[in-house]
Amino acid sequence: MKRSTLRTGLTLVELTIALGLLALLMLFVIQVFDGALSTWRNSETRRSVMEASSVVTELVTTDLRGVEGGPRGDLLLEWVMFDTDGDGVRETKWPRLRLVRQASGGQVARVRHAARLASDPKAKLADGEVVQLTAQSPEQLEVLWMVAPASVTDKDARSTGILWRGERLTTDSSSKSILAHDFFGGSNLPPAGVTSEVTGGVLWMGVLLASQSTIVHDGWKTTSQPSGAATSWDAWSKDRPNASMHAWNERHVGTTVAKTRPVLPRRARIEIEIERPIDRLRRTRTADVIDNQVVAVPVDDGKRIPLESDAHILVDAEWMKVVNVDGDKVVVERGRRGTTPVGHQKGAMVHWGLRMVTEATIAAHREDWDL
Repeated sequence: MKRSTLRTGLTLVELTIALGLLALLMLFVIQVFDGALSTWRNSETRRSVMEASSVVTELVTTDLRGVEGGPRGDLLLEWVMFDTDGDGVRETKWPRLRLVRQASGGQVARVRHAARLASDPKAKLADGEVVQLTAQSPEQLEVLWMVAPASVTDKDARSTGILWRGERLTTDSSSKSILAHDFFGGSNLPPAGVTSEVTGGVLWMGVLLASQSTIVHDGWKTTSQPSGAATSWDAWSKDRPNASMHAWNERHVGTTVAKTRPVLPRRARIEIEIERPIDRLRRTRTADVIDNQVVAVPVDDGKRIPLESDAHILVDAEWMKVVNVDGDKVVVERGRRGTTPVGHQKGAMVHWGLRMVTEATIAAHREDWDL
């Protein structure tokens, strides 16, 4: 009798099927891992950007809440234009905020020490040095907030700005006032040693102020009516914001004229968007030449366009509001945030950032500063 021979192992068909199933399983695992990694990356990006934005808005609102309403107080908000593409035309605007607030003893000591270091880098604060403030003569800080272009040579970085903060004592005759006509020089940048960098990658910073007639309970609206929010401010009605530079510098129709005390806003709304250099690596670009009439902007990758409510994108110096994304075409509203629709070349980067908004109440009728 012949014995039957038992086979071991897999046939070619079985091996092919097993390899196919293994490949599908690996593809599924990779997709799950990539999705989890993408979610983690987006969460980390949002957390990092929001932390930076939170610090900025907290510092700005702290200064605004302390603005002085007395005869020596002041608040000036204006928009300054910059030429970032080197064509001789100023096409990019950034806000500049100047205010006067009461200074604590520690702040006075710090500012005086900083001024001393600027003139003598080897100077040190003596141990136990204390600044005495008299009740009759409290010190005041002149504070500056401004955004200046981050670069005029890097095509992809010139749409972003650097946020600066500067301060000086109003009684310091040895330092130059922020209001001096030659404070910024020809470069429109703050002088070294007077200001310090707060953060870079600022894609947008908006400041709106509520006057006595502004209605904000149904949203902040920038209309020409007295109920609209103010885009500029001159507490002493001296026409300091240059209205010929940008329309947002025009005097708000709802503000009153200052007499013996500065006219201060009731509330302030600070909006900031930040785009880090690493974020620009994941941005898309325009896929064709765009004229000033196009509302469906072709891009290389429509999946890289934000879909959040009220999302905005920046192409060169023009802001656009995202209405809808249809594949690799972005339907937009042109010329938003005080910009003008213009033509754009193929390959222009489409910028956008994560936005944070905060509001601050300003004590406009505070009389006693010896608290």
